[in-house]
Amino acid sequence: MGSSPLNTDDPLALRCLMTEAIFPIDETSERTYPFYGGNKRRYLFITNEPRHQWMSPEAWDAFTKTLAALKLSVDDIALINVGTLSPPPQPAELGGIFNPRVVVLLGAALQWPETSEITVYNGYSFDDMLADADKKRMFWNTIKTLLV
Repeated sequence: MGSSPLNTDDPLALRCLMTEAIFPIDETSERTYPFYGGNKRRYLFITNEPRHQWMSPEAWDAFTKTLAALKLSVDDIALINVGTLSPPPQPAELGGIFNPRVVVLLGAALQWPETSEITVYNGYSFDDMLADADKKRMFWNTIKTLLV
């Protein structure tokens, strides 16, 4: 003889059948993401490099030299590579985690909304800038006034 499922919505029957305490599950827990830096000045750099942890070695060298030229340390910034994350995080989620004042998109195609609290710069990847002096010049002229 086959068994049939026991279904009821009668509160009295449920109280007799359900003797264990039931607690709600918080389904809004945030994912955590690997990032580089200390984020003290809330400058968030976002790359899209699926083949590298952060950037290619040449791009990494240019990035660290750029930070030094801006008199920024690793503690001042946060760098996240969305190219290695699946699914990629959404801007609202990253905003909740990093609370950025400035977002610098380094070749990452995120539609980050600019607000009165957040300045967004949509730039090129460092690899693209290393291959094109005009892109590098445009980035430098913007970034040195943006990150003050």
